[in-house]
Amino acid sequence: MRRYSNLFQTVLLALLGIVLIIQLAYSLRWQITLDEAPLLYESFLMQQGRMPYRDIFDFQMPGAFLVYAALGLISGFRDLPLRIIDIVIFIALSSFTFAFMKKFGTAPALAAVFLFGLKYMQGGAYMSLQREYLLLFLIVIVLWMNLRGEANWRIRFLSGILFGIASIIKPHAAIGLLPIFFFDLADLVKQSKLTRESASSTCGSSASSEVELLDSANKVNVSPLRASALILLPLGIGFFIPILLAILWLAWTGALLPFMNIALNYWGLYSQINGYLQVTDASAKIQFTLMRLFFMDGNWVWLIPAALGVYFLPADKKRPAYLLASLALCYAIYPALSGQFFTYHYIPFVYFITALAALVMSGVQKFYFWRLMILLAVIVANIRPSSAFARQLIGVSISPINDRADEITAYLDENLQAGDTVQPLDWTGGTLLAMLRTRAPLATSYVFDFYFYHHVSDPYIQSLRADFMSELQDAKPRFIVEVTSEDKPWVTGLDTSREFPELRQFLARNYKVIISKTDYQIYERK
Repeated sequence: MRRYSNLFQTVLLALLGIVLIIQLAYSLRWQITLDEAPLLYESFLMQQGRMPYRDIFDFQMPGAFLVYAALGLISGFRDLPLRIIDIVIFIALSSFTFAFMKKFGTAPALAAVFLFGLKYMQGGAYMSLQREYLLLFLIVIVLWMNLRGEANWRIRFLSGILFGIASIIKPHAAIGLLPIFFFDLADLVKQSKLTRESASSTCGSSASSEVELLDSANKVNVSPLRASALILLPLGIGFFIPILLAILWLAWTGALLPFMNIALNYWGLYSQINGYLQVTDASAKIQFTLMRLFFMDGNWVWLIPAALGVYFLPADKKRPAYLLASLALCYAIYPALSGQFFTYHYIPFVYFITALAALVMSGVQKFYFWRLMILLAVIVANIRPSSAFARQLIGVSISPINDRADEITAYLDENLQAGDTVQPLDWTGGTLLAMLRTRAPLATSYVFDFYFYHHVSDPYIQSLRADFMSELQDAKPRFIVEVTSEDKPWVTGLDTSREFPELRQFLARNYKVIISKTDYQIYERK
């Protein structure tokens, strides 16, 4: 049975690896789409001298702009270089994963890499280079450092810096610091206790040896409170350095006050929108949150092989597994902190839970074949090729949104002249990708229009509408591109609307429709 189990394990790993490599190769042909397009277009605007919050209205964190500005600078905003960057990040992430998972064995280390890679590829271009994927790389480096051996002030300081960088991309990413801190604290207190016991057991030895051991014991003989301080000081200093630098950057560029204005007035409104892009009352939002927490975006099935993997580990290997489990728990809660529960919010959780599931291939041989069968069943039930990959195999267009972006790109490329500006009335429907490709200048400071259609009776949203109309009347863009398709997407529910009378009147007076499709329109100034 053991021989058959090992053969089955080898075949399973080989199949997972082959399928992953094929999908990675096909992903080189994916185009920029959905969330990538707005962030990269804003990065292009930054290269033209515009500053987020001051000249570009958006609610993203400063770290997201900085990371995407770097991606745009390196790639030149081109599809293939961005895909190569994505794969390079995955290879680096996989290297760190293999390095710390190797302590459980080669098979679970490979399985952890393959399982997460397949789940990441499953999301297709929609999942590509999402912020959770980028900040996960920072968290994994922290995990690798803390699992290499005994922590010291350098590791704590660097861990703080990396989590600080992650927090200026997404603030709630810092939740992963909790298990890192508590596991470090437990180790430090345990080490202190062991050293003290070692010193006490040598009372019968020579005086010089006894003094030397007691002196050594006193150096690490710390209470939990003092141990907490020893950990938190370098961790905290490192954590706040990126945050302070981001604040200084915003202040230097005159964007700090606009950022604070958006944070204080808009974040609360956006947090009321759930993962279905609906504004609901408090009770419905709580129910939605609890349901999504329970089902974990369909990833709850990985809890079964994860629990088996940890249970059958030898005692001396359980500590790092418990750290992985604690991080999985934190990042299972992570989507609830934003309240949206978009699929990409689960990227860190999927990473840690699939790493735990890979532990099925480690530990004692008891029930080994059946554990592998359970893992295989979960893989079959939960891992699918991405729709982009499936469409590539049958030779059809990867995304309708990209088809729309191609059409808009062709029109702007042919008709846009020097000095012309363009105003998008869109979000992720393809207009911003077309504007990025054609390097079309933005007419106003508003890159999206979805802000104008939720909480429409709120004074702040009313002020955004008024400010947008004022800027639009001053800018008089030559072209306005409006996406009306449902995949734009739209916010629905309480206090939402698709009506904007002032905008309609402005368009009727000053613009004519020159391209009219079922899913978008292009207006030109009369």
